[in-house]
Amino acid sequence: MKISDVLQKGKGTLSFEIFPPKGDFDVQGVRSLLGALSPLSPAYISVTYSAGGSKNNRLTEEIASMAQEENHIPSACHITVINSTNEEVENTIDSFHRRGIENVLALRGDKVDGAEGGSYLHATDIIPSLVKKGFCVGASCYPEGHPLSPSLAEDYHYMKLKQDLGASFFVSQLCFDNRRFFEFFKGAEKAGVTAPISAGIMPIMSKAQVNRMIFMCAVSLPGEIIRILNRYEEDKDGLLQAGLDYAAAQIKELYDAGADDVHFYTMNRPEAAQGLVQRLKALGCLRNA
Repeated sequence: MKISDVLQKGKGTLSFEIFPPKGDFDVQGVRSLLGALSPLSPAYISVTYSAGGSKNNRLTEEIASMAQEENHIPSACHITVINSTNEEVENTIDSFHRRGIENVLALRGDKVDGAEGGSYLHATDIIPSLVKKGFCVGASCYPEGHPLSPSLAEDYHYMKLKQDLGASFFVSQLCFDNRRFFEFFKGAEKAGVTAPISAGIMPIMSKAQVNRMIFMCAVSLPGEIIRILNRYEEDKDGLLQAGLDYAAAQIKELYDAGADDVHFYTMNRPEAAQGLVQRLKALGCLRNA
């Protein structure tokens, strides 16, 4: 099923991101992960794509195919283009097609030293080809601005361009501050973006993880997050539980404001997704549970 059709059925859904495990493909491990996530009734699952031509890229479509065929969950494969030759990109697209993958999240990706690359330099370069081949195409967006972008106005411009080229839904970078989300949604709407936006939410699992995200994604930290990190710095489980409480409250506020979908970055931790869904059910705000 195409994700654009799933999201058009109504607002307030919950979707998940997972990633291929490192090393050899552990079929049973992946089945266990998907088996734990399936009862949570995600609207869809997206599967990330490694940088630099890793063999894990092949696992992206393996996992998405398993989610669709064995768990009946609509799934999207990420694809990053900046580090791959044109031939590699086209081969990947053809492989997606052969496996029956319907949804692709088109991304530029982060440049890897030594990667050959090709003429696909931006997500906008690959979107028309994906649409022409019949894929439902998603694209990324950045509530606090892309780290390399000079302004949010430019980000809105490129969101609209991606939509005009055929992107039919967006998945946002993580954001801990709903004020930024709400300002972003208004700006995107004003720029003419009408496609559904999945708001990216990441569970807090460690101070190091949060620091890494601040550096990589240029996200800001509300005072409450800082207080949680300081209070539970030496208590991993306490930190996770407090982080899930924060995420659930953040998501409820997003749903109450009419958010299309929340895309929860599971970090391949089904217990985090399960804990989140339990909290959202208790708050009475989960439509697709």
